[in-house]
Amino acid sequence: MPNKKPNKRKTQKVRFHKGDKRPGPNMKDLHYIKKMVKRGRKIVWQVIEKPKGKIVSEFFFEEDASSLVKFQNKHRVWLENGGIPDFLCHKGERELAKR
Repeated sequence: MPNKKPNKRKTQKVRFHKGDKRPGPNMKDLHYIKKMVKRGRKIVWQVIEKPKGKIVSEFFFEEDASSLVKFQNKHRVWLENGGIPDFLCHKGERELAKR
């Protein structure tokens, strides 16, 4: 009987775990704008992520909203991930008018 070599299986090197989501596609035109919105009698400033139209945050003062817009447009922190994740944005709200 000939000598049989034991069958050695290579273990698969897994980079991701089951259920993991991969990052979104790169978006070169990702930018942020501020928009004034009336809520009842109050005026709030919204920071909106374009082109998806997600509402990132709302501020009472325009200076706070403009500082966030200026920072995000300058440093592009979430560009590699395809924008800010949904769990960090306001739930269920999107800007209806695409501009």
